[in-house]
Amino acid sequence: MKKEWSIVDVLRHSRHDWLNKIQLIKGNVALHKYDRVKEIIDEIVMETQNESRLTNLHLDQLSTYIMTFNWEPHRFMIEYEVIGGAGDLSSYDDNLLAWCESLFNLLDSTIDLLGENQLSITIEILKEEVRFFFDFRGIIKDRDILLKWFEEKQQEPIILLTEYSVHYEEITASINVKLPN
Repeated sequence: MKKEWSIVDVLRHSRHDWLNKIQLIKGNVALHKYDRVKEIIDEIVMETQNESRLTNLHLDQLSTYIMTFNWEPHRFMIEYEVIGGAGDLSSYDDNLLAWCESLFNLLDSTIDLLGENQLSITIEILKEEVRFFFDFRGIIKDRDILLKWFEEKQQEPIILLTEYSVHYEEITASINVKLPN
């Protein structure tokens, strides 16, 4: 069941995240680790730019899902990067959200809770299409279920699964979506 975020919930989580970042900066300033402070600030700037690029794709539901994912308990954390300009993918929002929710739920049920599980998502905006690349690193308990899921997803006409690979400690997958004219 999908959580509905109230404005207060969003502000609470966002404030908590920002306070953690500020405390990290303050701690490193107190220790005179100015190079680390610069790195932290650069990471914050990059994260904010990625959030902006993600929201500029007009994928409101998917953007909300990705940006709030780590606020809830899961067996893995996600990070994401958006490369390229903007594009209006609003007509694909429902399909991309369903695809990602299905994959993320499956990962939650097929990976080991004790692993350092991380999913990196790279979204690349090209001239005629947008490519989503998923790179999972962690401990996979049930590889066969994941392979079956990817085989079924190859049949979907709207989201083109161009490649995938499932190993015991890594999953990679790439999907493409044509940009509307």
